[in-house]
Amino acid sequence: MQQSRHAGPDGLDKQPWYRQSWLWFLIALPGTVVVASLFTVYIAFKNADTLVVDSYYRKGLAINQVLEQDKLAARLGVTAEIRLDAESGELFVTLNGIDTPPEQVTLLLLHPTDESRDRTLLLSPITAGHYRTDLDQQLQYRYYLRLFPEPQKEWRLVGELDFSSMNQVMLSAQ
Repeated sequence: MQQSRHAGPDGLDKQPWYRQSWLWFLIALPGTVVVASLFTVYIAFKNADTLVVDSYYRKGLAINQVLEQDKLAARLGVTAEIRLDAESGELFVTLNGIDTPPEQVTLLLLHPTDESRDRTLLLSPITAGHYRTDLDQQLQYRYYLRLFPEPQKEWRLVGELDFSSMNQVMLSAQ
């Protein structure tokens, strides 16, 4: 019987442990699972969901103030038309039902899932009750809209608009 070059007198393989291919195969199986799980953790932290708020208690307390803003807008009968001129890149707001128009209005564009796409627009008056602003980039997503007067945020109007399919919306108090 002919023995292999690395076999001992008893016929067993005497290679060092680190030269055993079956051992590296067994180590590679859990090793790939560890690498895959670390990659999964990296993806989870890199693309963290921004919908959950850390300061939920303060947000809960602020709801009462928001409800008061909505009620005041309903009592005053304030409505607003928001119109986007996609060619010129201008956004127009027309307020209705208010006797003394505010100096400026702020429009919050809140993306439903991606906080990095949120926008805050300060609109300047053109004439009484008519406001405008220039956009630095094209709006093309669905947004929740919040409109309130500046500098005092005494009332607010809310709505929703998908800029990929529509260019105007009417906002009213909830």
